[in-house]
Amino acid sequence: MKLRAVLGDLAAREADAIGRVVLVRRRRVLADDLGLLAAAGPAAAGAFDELLALARAGGAGAGLAAGQAVSTTAGDLPARWLVHVAVPRYLPQRQDEFRLAAAYRAMLEVADGLGAQTLALTPFGLTLPYWPLDTATRVALSTLRNTPCRVREATLVVRTTGALDVLAEALARR
Repeated sequence: MKLRAVLGDLAAREADAIGRVVLVRRRRVLADDLGLLAAAGPAAAGAFDELLALARAGGAGAGLAAGQAVSTTAGDLPARWLVHVAVPRYLPQRQDEFRLAAAYRAMLEVADGLGAQTLALTPFGLTLPYWPLDTATRVALSTLRNTPCRVREATLVVRTTGALDVLAEALARR
């Protein structure tokens, strides 16, 4: 998979699929801090709410546990699909890097199932729920590079030049 990092607004990035971080706390889904669902509009928001309602009816609590991913239409975004990924919180005493990697693998599995060739996302942990930058970068790049899938290109979209510099340096090292 080709990886690249860019500075910009994820909601404006063209791709087959856009990865959306979903905050889950005590199995309750909270809003994402990038506002992607709002930018996607009512069709995507309604589809996501319907998925959660079906999961709750099936006894799955909030319907999306940390490390899981589901997809909906991307609505008004410049993509076909929106992949909603429940990213685990960083807990220093637990060092749950494997759970962060699992969230990436779940996103790639969903994107693969959709037939997505291009994917745009903000590296997990660079927005809520925050992870240390070095850990978030290392897990993102190693998992995206080493997970077999048919996605050809992933664009890592960040909002600060500092994060872009860290990602660009890590990409250049490999």
